[in-house]
Amino acid sequence: MIRTLKATTLSFLVLIFSTLCSGQGGVATGDLHVTVKDPKGSLITNAIITVRDPEKALVRTANGDGEGGYSARQLPPGTYSVTVDATGFSGILSTGVAITVGGLVELPVTLSVAAGK
Repeated sequence: MIRTLKATTLSFLVLIFSTLCSGQGGVATGDLHVTVKDPKGSLITNAIITVRDPEKALVRTANGDGEGGYSARQLPPGTYSVTVDATGFSGILSTGVAITVGGLVELPVTLSVAAGK
């Protein structure tokens, strides 16, 4: 009886330890990083990045780093559309952005100056 209890406890501990050490921790996501520039190559720090997966009805806003880089982390795998808008610039839509498990997608974007600006 005690031997069975020890074996069961050991098996349970091995299972828990292997789950914690797997690196993924059971999370199956990927990340998106968007760099936004103007036509002259200067970084745009006030952009609004919206990431959408219509199949999952998922909408996220990317976080800016204050230096023209924006990140949407822990996105479920799927195909996304990415909208980039900034005051004084024409917005842009990128479609077919594929996020995979454990992947990091780099999306460089150059915005045009809006007409009449």
